[in-house]
This record gives sequence, structure tokens and C-alpha cells, in this order.
Amino acid sequence: MLKISRMSDYAIVLLTTLAQGKTVQSNARALSEQTGLSQPTVGKLLKTLTTNRLLRSQQGRHGGYSLARAAASISLADIIEAIDGPIAMTECFSTDHDCEREANCSVRPHWYAINQGVRELLTCTTLATLSEPVHQVPIWFKRDSAGATQTAPLPRSTVGKP
Repeated sequence: MLKISRMSDYAIVLLTTLAQGKTVQSNARALSEQTGLSQPTVGKLLKTLTTNRLLRSQQGRHGGYSLARAAASISLADIIEAIDGPIAMTECFSTDHDCEREANCSVRPHWYAINQGVRELLTCTTLATLSEPVHQVPIWFKRDSAGATQTAPLPRSTVGKP
């Protein structure tokens, strides 16, 4: 099964909560209560997201965390890479891979295309998109008359919109 890590999922939940928030910034306790995530998990994620410049931290009595840039400029790829590192569908696309079959691998070009498609989808999906209500489940792939799957990424402005 292909899936993002639990921590990336939680980071997306936290950042989406901040993007949807009625206040510009929020503290760890409030975010924990709003999301239902444990305070230690929230604290760890806030620190990592701040280190990776997705969040801004302000100290003091009225301090808290806020998005470091507009929700429309923070992509799912940004968040996942901040938590888990580079996005790679297989080991052959990680920077430190060591595969003796690489030179003769017939499926590597296909995995490259798949990896690029997934990365493009994650890059085009932003916190602003996730902050909007979903009126219809987006269709990312369509089949031609022969039953073959063709990627059909929606333009950035329509991702997540009816």
C-alpha cells in the first residue's frame, strides 16, 4: 500500500487548521484541542514545520504559530518533504540508492513518470485548496475507450473545486 506517513498526515491537518483559522496564530495547546492530536505530537510537528520555514513562531504571552507564507503557496509536497524528506515512489529515486540493476532496469522510466505525476499532484494541491469545502470528489485520472488510464491533472485553479 502506498501512503503518506502518519506524521505527514498530522502535519497537513495542523497546517490546514491554521489556514482555516479565524485567528492569525495559534498556540500548541489550542491546536491540539482543535485537531484532537496529542500535545506532544503537535509540539514536535510545530517545531519541525517551523525549522522547515512553513510556520513562523512568536514567543511571549501573545505568541503562537502562524503560516510562514500564504496558504496558496504551501503545497502538500512542501509539507510531506518537510516531515519525511524527498518524495520518491521507489528506492531508485532516492539520493542514496544503491541498485545493481539500475543500468538494465526496464521499469525505471515508468516509475520515473509515475513519481513525477504524484509529485505534480502533490505540488498543485495547496493548503488553500484543502481549506475549501469539497463539493465533489476530484477526478485525477480518466480512462480512454480502450480502458487505458491517462493522467488528467486538473489545472491549479480548479483542483478541489466543483
